[in-house]
Amino acid sequence: MTTLNAQLNTRSNPRIRPGFSLIELTAVLVILGLLMAGAAVAVPSQIEKARIRTTKNSMVVIKTQVESYRAENAGDAPETLALLIPSFMEEGSDFDSFKEKYFYLPTPGGTHAYELRSAGPDKEMGTEDDINVWTMDVASSN
Repeated sequence: MTTLNAQLNTRSNPRIRPGFSLIELTAVLVILGLLMAGAAVAVPSQIEKARIRTTKNSMVVIKTQVESYRAENAGDAPETLALLIPSFMEEGSDFDSFKEKYFYLPTPGGTHAYELRSAGPDKEMGTEDDINVWTMDVASSN
């Protein structure tokens, strides 16, 4: 009896068809569009935060390599980061995540034996987004 009712319903009422209505499809497309718009807004800021974190972690590694160089050279810091390649660092390690060279300067007699900084996201040295190896917080991306 149940199959007879189902057959009668589809045969006698031509408006009942299997599938999705145009309104349902439109609603799904609107929801997908909203999700894509939200992702488009959130992703670029996450990429910048990831680049900052990567730069900070790279600077910690470079600091370790400079200290290794100093241990082997009577406490003297290298004149340039290029002197650390290939013995202490890989080729290209002297660039930050923003594809800019790190600012490195030996400072004998200063508070630290050298300065190591990245210009940060704006790629301009001397602005507030600069990353300094001696003052940065490795745990945060700011």
